[in-house]
Amino acid sequence: RIRSLADACTDLRINGAVPDALLQSAPKLDGYFPVVTPQGLRLIGEVSGHPLLPGQGRRIITSQLWLADPNDRWVRTLSRFYRLGRAADYNHARTWFRDPFDDLDWSAGGHA
Repeated sequence: RIRSLADACTDLRINGAVPDALLQSAPKLDGYFPVVTPQGLRLIGEVSGHPLLPGQGRRIITSQLWLADPNDRWVRTLSRFYRLGRAADYNHARTWFRDPFDDLDWSAGGHA
């Protein structure tokens, strides 16, 4: 995973952008918002197209973020790229913060 992350960093530095083909195959995160955890900055949201978590709209928490597009199109975690859909609106995120970790899918062992 670290090698893959390092390669992504190198590719981004050399090419100046993430290849569109790579982003098209990346899982999409909608209704997302950031949370700071002991592991670092992560996103909570509804994922679709995840290779380990089939189905649409499953609530997940990503692994820690390492790279982020300044135009909010994608993020890179230790495990993978995510395409960013719509961010959560304030009221939606606030309801999750009552207990944001309820109903999250942790089945990927914290490496989603």
